[in-house]
Amino acid sequence: MRSRKVQTDGFRSDLVCFIELHPYSSESWWTAAGARKKERRLVKAGLPNFADWRFFTLTIADRAQTPFEAYLEGKGRIRRFLARLRAAFGHGFLWCWKLEIHHDDGGYPHWHLLVEYRQKIPEAMLAEIERWWNLGRINVRQVKARDIVYVFKYVAKAAEDIPDWVGLFKGRIRVFQACKGFYTERQVRSGNHKEPLKRVVPIDLRTRLEMDKSKGLLVMTDLQGNTRLRVAKLKTTFNALLLERANESIRQRVQLAPPGVVNISQREAKELINDCK
Repeated sequence: MRSRKVQTDGFRSDLVCFIELHPYSSESWWTAAGARKKERRLVKAGLPNFADWRFFTLTIADRAQTPFEAYLEGKGRIRRFLARLRAAFGHGFLWCWKLEIHHDDGGYPHWHLLVEYRQKIPEAMLAEIERWWNLGRINVRQVKARDIVYVFKYVAKAAEDIPDWVGLFKGRIRVFQACKGFYTERQVRSGNHKEPLKRVVPIDLRTRLEMDKSKGLLVMTDLQGNTRLRVAKLKTTFNALLLERANESIRQRVQLAPPGVVNISQREAKELINDCK
């Protein structure tokens, strides 16, 4: 008797009835699709209640330096700036910051900083706070709902909006950081954890995004309605495959799949899975 191929999540690989290929995007603040993945992960980890927090915008005034130099200077200044705020407020607080870029002057950076401080900051103290930053102007206001939506939004709408100093940098540019204890639902991991595998030769962001174009998200559904997701490497770009299937739909005068999705056969899905092994 043939054994059932039942996975721990209930998925029946022997009863697959529906297979789709969706566009793939890496988790990244630099694209709209990637930022949605980032946001979902942060929401799942549990975000604090931002009501009445202070919303700081920290800018860089010096345009004699390059945008990358401005990024390095600002990133190095934030930790000391937060230390001065803690000393001034007289207690610790939750905080997070998000890197943003100007798209009209070569991509100079600025930062949005959310601080768990609900009292009005005295006018006389604002000048002192700006002196602590000492890199450009600071704007401080009370957090509003739209601020939270903006903070957790993508930095660049598309790959072509990413400035050269970001897209060609072979390393990690930190876009978001939060303090310890910031997340309300994150579980503390226990036990031994292996170090993540690192590339021998680091690649830049634009190369990674270009590689994503030749990947697809394989969505398999069994007869019981369970789904299984898998990232598949394609022999062409997803958009090229999508255009090919669209032309096929026109020739057959029937819609073969929902817009932006490619229906594939079990044979094609098996080939994709084998290619990934």
